[in-house]
Amino acid sequence: MFASNSVHILAYDNDNINTKMVVETASVNVYTLILSSAVVSALINVAWNAFARFLDRRAAAKKMNHVYLSIALQLEDFACRCNAQIYDINEAVSEYHEGQSTAFQKISPFKLEFTPEPEWTSLPVKFVAEIKSLSTRFEQCNSWIIGQFNNGTDADDTYALEEERLAYYALRACVVATSIRARIGAGTGDIFHLINNFEHVIERSRSSFLKYADSQPFIPELRAQFDSAASQNGEACRLPALSRVLSSVRAAIRSLVRNNKS
Repeated sequence: MFASNSVHILAYDNDNINTKMVVETASVNVYTLILSSAVVSALINVAWNAFARFLDRRAAAKKMNHVYLSIALQLEDFACRCNAQIYDINEAVSEYHEGQSTAFQKISPFKLEFTPEPEWTSLPVKFVAEIKSLSTRFEQCNSWIIGQFNNGTDADDTYALEEERLAYYALRACVVATSIRARIGAGTGDIFHLINNFEHVIERSRSSFLKYADSQPFIPELRAQFDSAASQNGEACRLPALSRVLSSVRAAIRSLVRNNKS
């Protein structure tokens, strides 16, 4: 009798243990499922946030590239205006020597300005400094030429100085525009013929320097380079600084052309 009851009690206890194990196992499975879901959800959130940041960065970079492109196009437009102004000056000089005293009235000065104004604060400081200093120096050279005219420089020499100013800073603008295009992969600008025209103006001044260095004025930027070249080589040979400028422009354009073909 006692033995029989013991067996029954043991059997009852085993059933309780089994039931308890089933409950505990079910609880563990529920907790595991909840934790797994939380982990998966967290991973999804992390992945989505990372992807969203990637999209934001790509959109910001794309927007920035358009700002750079706008600056490059305006620099190229500035170079075109400089080229047209040089042509107008040549015509005005011819008309002036033919007796047309008002020939120079059609020559209207202009500045290196950007319209619309770029978001300067969103651009690298070094880049902005380069662009703004180009505009500032262009105006400073203009003020210097006006001072020369007021001090007695004749019309021919004054407008020769103006041609130098236009050619020199237009070349600089072409360099910056080409480097911008290379940076953002915007192809090539149609500036080869402009570069050749500007180079012709500066080479003409170089030839004049060889003959009339002490009697003819030159803009300070070119005078400094002419003097430096003469001191290093015994003559005002082709300007090293100008050669580097032209070489960098042409090399950048050739590189862009190759990339577009590939």
